Amino acid sequence: MLNNKYELVNKDTNQKISINIIITFIVVLFISLIISIGIFYKFWSWDKELVHTTLELLSVFMGVSTFLIIWNRHSSEESINYILGFGYLIVSIMDVVHTYFYKYMILQNVANSDASLKYWLIARIIEVITLLIFSYVPYKKNGNKYIAMLKTLVIIFFLFYILQINKGFIPSFYTINGITLLKIIIEYFVILVAALTLYRLKNNLVTKQLINFKFLYISILLIIPSEVCFTLFKSPDSIWVVYGHVLKICSYYYLYKAVFQSLINYPYDKINENNQRLSDILNAIPIPIHTYNLNNKIDFVNKKFEELFKYSKENIIGLGDEEISKILRKVGNNYENSLPYRVNNNEENTKNIIRTYLDSHNKEIKVLINAHKIKGGVLVITNDIKQEQQIENLNLQAQTILNSISVPTMIIDYNGDIIACNNYFADLVEVEYEDINKMNIYALNNILKLNNNEFRKIFCPINFKADKIDCIIVTPKGNEKNIQINTSIIKNIYNEIIGLMIVVQDVSKMKENQIKLINQEKLALLGQMGATIVHETRNFLTTIKGNSQLIQLYTDNERIKRFANKINSDTDEVNRIISDFLNLSKPRETELEEVAFYDLISSMKSTIETSSLMSKVQVSLKLDYDERYILCDETQIKQVILNICKNAVEALEQVSNPKLLISTGYNEQAKEVYIKIEDNGKGMSEDIIKKIGTPFFTTKKTGTGLGLNACYQIIKEHKGRIQIESKVGMGTIFTIIIPYLDED
Repeated sequence: MLNNKYELVNKDTNQKISINIIITFIVVLFISLIISIGIFYKFWSWDKELVHTTLELLSVFMGVSTFLIIWNRHSSEESINYILGFGYLIVSIMDVVHTYFYKYMILQNVANSDASLKYWLIARIIEVITLLIFSYVPYKKNGNKYIAMLKTLVIIFFLFYILQINKGFIPSFYTINGITLLKIIIEYFVILVAALTLYRLKNNLVTKQLINFKFLYISILLIIPSEVCFTLFKSPDSIWVVYGHVLKICSYYYLYKAVFQSLINYPYDKINENNQRLSDILNAIPIPIHTYNLNNKIDFVNKKFEELFKYSKENIIGLGDEEISKILRKVGNNYENSLPYRVNNNEENTKNIIRTYLDSHNKEIKVLINAHKIKGGVLVITNDIKQEQQIENLNLQAQTILNSISVPTMIIDYNGDIIACNNYFADLVEVEYEDINKMNIYALNNILKLNNNEFRKIFCPINFKADKIDCIIVTPKGNEKNIQINTSIIKNIYNEIIGLMIVVQDVSKMKENQIKLINQEKLALLGQMGATIVHETRNFLTTIKGNSQLIQLYTDNERIKRFANKINSDTDEVNRIISDFLNLSKPRETELEEVAFYDLISSMKSTIETSSLMSKVQVSLKLDYDERYILCDETQIKQVILNICKNAVEALEQVSNPKLLISTGYNEQAKEVYIKIEDNGKGMSEDIIKKIGTPFFTTKKTGTGLGLNACYQIIKEHKGRIQIESKVGMGTIFTIIIPYLDED
């Protein structure tokens, strides 16, 4: 609808301009006719050559002037297509040569008269072709003007070569009988091209840019009657020659006017337009602003300044500091240099100046003033302190309320920018409070590494809704936290969604406690069932073991003895597993005694090597001989070491060159001994390492997840710890650390 309205206005304006052009055209035709009659009857018969030369040189002067204007304007970013200037330069030079040969037409020298008309016609053809090309591309980013000048000179010399040296190449346009039919045809061709150019330019009449298309249109329009005149004359004594030249001068005049007036006025129009735009921008700013010129006079005040002090700009603009002080009276008698003077002399105290003035109603207004030096003067920004304090108080109250909420809370707007958050939220995500308030929610997400699907579900503006979701974040310090996010929509008075309030709860400990509780319930259930299972199972195991021993005792068949022995050993293994299971649910008393750490590890050497050789594992022991004693239950410590070694051997099953390195050492500063069990197996990920030792967690297909849990419990009872280092595909290192006894 707005486009249609614009088109109607544009059409109406175009129509008015068209009427104006037609009227101007008719008036010019009439005045030119009167001038031509006067010249013809007053001067033409007196000296045809002088009058003709004068008329042509007037056209040449305006053509060359047009070229010079475009040449000097050429380097601008917004440039008229320089083909117009260089084209008219060629036309002007051709006209000068035509003028030189015209005297021979008066003298009835047919050969040189023909040369005059050749230069005339080539000038007219170049003129209309230049205008036609310009109508298609009136503006462009032009190239190097010196190269363009070189090309123009080449064209001029080429034309001289064709028209002057190869005269026989071009047919004659003038004979003893006057102008030829070919000359008339070319003149009408020029008229046709001019008409086509007018058609191309008809939609540009309203355009107000670097060139005035209205004047250009009149210039081209005048070419048509001018050319018609030159098709009618039979000899130099015709009034049509004078009338045609006068119309040509008028055409050049309007071309010159189109270029000159526009290029002169356009920069000033642009400056006025930019000044008005700047004034509108400053008036739209909701902060009082006024400026001083180089004479320390106020040259601009915006509307907010007028509203604050209740004075119109007409009463303020043009006043100096001394005069303005009589209108805007300052409360207090302390003298100081004027603000513009202090700014221009780079004095201090030109920022954050607090003053109190009386407005036009004698009401006190306390303001905060900041003065800035700008090109051509001083800019002064004035803030109403009362409003500033009110806004600051509101912000402070809002932040105080937010900080009083004891759960992590954050507010974002519809664009995802973080408006506010409390200190609890900053503590939760382990990011500085000041940094969070400068962030967008997307930047915060990059830090916390929230899952993309979860992020889109919560924070995408089109999905803003009240919701609750559990997710995991990783803080910049590397801490992984389970959180629960509760969102509430914020709406404005028009019931439009403008933001989101986010309340976050750290549920990491709650999750851990839930898992522990579930595992404890499992263990309690196992403990309750354990006694019954063990009792019943051991009864059957006793019977099986007794019968297998009897078979071994009474049979002489070696094959049967081997099977009986196998049954006997498997029964012992089942009994051991049941005992371990029972120990887990009802651990026995730890019997602590002083043991030499080196002796304890050395005593296990053969057991470890024998067990490992069966799995084709290359075992290396690197024991640090040192008489350090530990207080421990020797059986339990051996159980832990063997269990971890057994796990290491199982991790080496798929390795082509399996190796197991067991080393010991001590940390005298921490008073601890350690044993490292290192393999080159498949390794473990960070997630698996974190879960190692948790009841029922296992990576084996047939595992129970109770062995390492028991190991962790045993070492914990010995006031030690187990550390794990592992990389996927590179192997694992288990380090068992136990405090040793002082020699005292």
